[in-house]
Amino acid sequence: MKKNNPENQQQFKLFIKELITFAFLFFTLGLIVYYLFQNSVYGNIDAAMREQKNRIINNSHQLPLHIQKDKDGSVAGVLPPERNASFQTNLIVFDENGRILNQSMLGERNFTLLRNTTLDLSKLNKIVDLPLASDELSAHFRSLLIKVPKNNQNVLYAGHYVLILQNIDADLLAINSFIETLIITLIIFWILAIAISYFLSKSSMKPIIKSWLRQRDFSSNAAHELRTPLTVIQNQMEYLLTKPKDTVMDQIKPISTSLDEIQHLKILTNRLLMLARSDSNIIQVNLQNTQLNSWFNNILTPYTEIASSQNKQLLVNVNASGNGMLDQDLIRQLMVILLDNAIKYTSAHGEIEVSINRVKDSLDIKVSDNGIGISNSDKVHIFDRFYRTDKSRNSKTGGNGLGLSIAQWIVTEHKGKISVKDNHPTGTIFQVTISLK
Repeated sequence: MKKNNPENQQQFKLFIKELITFAFLFFTLGLIVYYLFQNSVYGNIDAAMREQKNRIINNSHQLPLHIQKDKDGSVAGVLPPERNASFQTNLIVFDENGRILNQSMLGERNFTLLRNTTLDLSKLNKIVDLPLASDELSAHFRSLLIKVPKNNQNVLYAGHYVLILQNIDADLLAINSFIETLIITLIIFWILAIAISYFLSKSSMKPIIKSWLRQRDFSSNAAHELRTPLTVIQNQMEYLLTKPKDTVMDQIKPISTSLDEIQHLKILTNRLLMLARSDSNIIQVNLQNTQLNSWFNNILTPYTEIASSQNKQLLVNVNASGNGMLDQDLIRQLMVILLDNAIKYTSAHGEIEVSINRVKDSLDIKVSDNGIGISNSDKVHIFDRFYRTDKSRNSKTGGNGLGLSIAQWIVTEHKGKISVKDNHPTGTIFQVTISLK
């Protein structure tokens, strides 16, 4: 296809829209997952710090480890930690002047890192991040500064400020590792999104392109089919203008030709209109309760006389007892199309056979002839619009390649199927099965 082909351009636009949609969804999903994971991590840390605050204020002891023991008293293992349990907490006690009072309890290593911590009353009762660094160490903490009442039983804390520090280095590493994993996952999903978007845009465009091509071919073929009879009529009328003194009987042939073409044009226009309306789903199937035997016999009787007038024999066998639901106008048109084709393409002294049988809630219709038949290559396209197995023959007989397309649509609307096969030794059989429900 050409680069500037409108189908390609439309497919590219559809591809870009779907790719942007997938990218937005994946990005949003990534943000949501990251937000939930980060909130979960910090939520547990903050909950542990608030629990520690309550223990200090209430002068309660640190909760012991939950040890799981066997019946004989031996240690079987340690139960999973509580959500708010913490063993990475440091406490710094400040006096009113900001001097650290519990230096000996911090240990030399911890104090080296924590000694530069200052009392910041603006952060009282607020949980904030606090990065700390020394010549030897660096660490990240979540901090909560509290004021302990003077009546607290713990003399170390009473009336002083306590800074609760929770080390979060491991948590930050987990978050960073999660971000890296999330980014790699999103990149993989975006690559998959490109492939999926291309596949979806291509598959979505298939029915659209098919519809465009069908509409284009329909318009082109319709214009061609309409131009032919109009050209014949114009030529005949122009010829008659050159014979102003002739009578109707003198020019009966061009007048008859013009009338034949007008009739052909009328049939063609009606069929084009039906196909256009069927494509737009304007035509609604009107199912009616029909007495099958008498109704089909009334349709087929005139064709017996038509076939006889052309030195052909029409054999009718209707075995469809009872009533059934069908659209009488559409089924009548179906029978007209099949019988017209069978009679037109059957030679003189040939034989056409129509068999109609009811099988439970289905109706089997078979129209066969012993004409020249249809080749296997033509059978594949016989129901395509404007398709002709023999253009010269169809032109002569007034065919336009629309009848069988309409027949297939009628059968489909009646939840049935239509097929064509050879009638040995020569000829063609059209087999139709429709539902009577």
